[in-house]
Amino acid sequence: MPPRRYLYILTALALGAQPDCHAATADDEHIRKIVQTMLQDKDRKIEQLEARIRQLEQERPPTVAALQPAAPAAVPEKAAANAKPEPTVDSKLKALDKKVAELKEAAEANGLVMSGFFDINAKTGNSTDQTFSVGSVELDLDYVHDDHFGASSALVLCGNSSNADYGAPGAVFCGNSGPGALSGGSTTAGIAVALVDYHLFNDRIPPRGRIFNNKGLHIQAGRFDLPFGSDYQYFANKDRVTVTAPLTTSRMQLGGYNADGLRSYGNFDWFNYSVFWTDALYANDGHTIGGRLGLSLGQNAYKIHSSNPEGIEFGISHLSELDGENRIRNTVYGADLAIGYGVWRLQNEFMLLNAHQQVFLDQDGDGNPIIVVGPNNSPFGKGHQLGYHSTFTVDLASLAKMPIIAFARYSRWQPSQNLGLDFDGSTVAINDISMLSLGFNYKFSDHLQVKFEYDDSLGTETAERYFDRKLGIAQIVMSF
Repeated sequence: MPPRRYLYILTALALGAQPDCHAATADDEHIRKIVQTMLQDKDRKIEQLEARIRQLEQERPPTVAALQPAAPAAVPEKAAANAKPEPTVDSKLKALDKKVAELKEAAEANGLVMSGFFDINAKTGNSTDQTFSVGSVELDLDYVHDDHFGASSALVLCGNSSNADYGAPGAVFCGNSGPGALSGGSTTAGIAVALVDYHLFNDRIPPRGRIFNNKGLHIQAGRFDLPFGSDYQYFANKDRVTVTAPLTTSRMQLGGYNADGLRSYGNFDWFNYSVFWTDALYANDGHTIGGRLGLSLGQNAYKIHSSNPEGIEFGISHLSELDGENRIRNTVYGADLAIGYGVWRLQNEFMLLNAHQQVFLDQDGDGNPIIVVGPNNSPFGKGHQLGYHSTFTVDLASLAKMPIIAFARYSRWQPSQNLGLDFDGSTVAINDISMLSLGFNYKFSDHLQVKFEYDDSLGTETAERYFDRKLGIAQIVMSF
């Protein structure tokens, strides 16, 4: 029933219930006022009722349509396709580095340590007519089988700046052929180190370099560098501060002593030793015995692995080479002294070779001299040799605020004979040689270093095809 109709009924009932006396005496004006007041009161109540109805409508539960789930939002095309971003060169390199690191970690977990290096060289005008060359690529492996047995090797590929032709028989050397070095510019590949090791105390077997860094005792069989003098620690270019080797190594050691045989060495605090028995070094027949005794005093344990280790190192070396009939062919004596303090280091090395047999010309065309006991009027005579060098290095990192090591070296070679064999086996005139080397080494990181060196023979020279009186060399060494 509509609210106003209900109101009229109530008004009529109320008027009908009044006593007759009141109806008779009330006038029309009075009735209208009463009705108007009642209507206003009812309008107010109706407005309150309608407001309440609106409030209830707002609070009522959602309809079925409202309960329907909302439509899913539109998915972007790339997300809908679930496509991965295309790899970039940087991401590929990072992924490759990660894989290499994982492989090395997995190998080390199984006892194998892998490392290596390669070097690229640029030279000023030189006798080889080559400006750029790859020096060598080397892969070093160090494997521990158990508490006492292991093995290590160094696999080498020499580029066209090799002096491999002048190493010990079967050996491979890849130094840079700076002034004074014997180099024919050949390319050679081979094994520089391959040995089996029995050890006590220390189970790491470095193929090359500073083998006396850690306390230990080793007995080895295979091919190895001979610990004679001190430069054997730097046969690998990644270990050498300079670019070229001193004349004692490039001339008297024919690039660096290396041979097949037996070797034992040990390090006990301040004392170290090495002994070896190998094939011949200066000929194809015979054998060599020798060794080195060394003292290390005042070394800083935290810097012994750096390029400028502190303390004093002194050593004396000796070897005797015998021919196939066990007659002494050559004896070589050596002494080395290194002093390091703070940022500077001075390294000195002395070698004396006494030949006990005459040296004749190559008669069979194989490029090797024929060494026999003969008359004193042979073309070569006895090949006595004397050599020494002094190398001074200073670490300028604290002064220049950059990882720079400057170096200066003077080396000297004095042969007793005035004739020698060139790279092709021909006979050439030779003389005493002096060499001054100046330069610096900039180390970008543990894996990258750049070297610059200037060499001057100070007016001395030989008639050899690949001898340069003056030469500038830049070298990049990348280690891994």
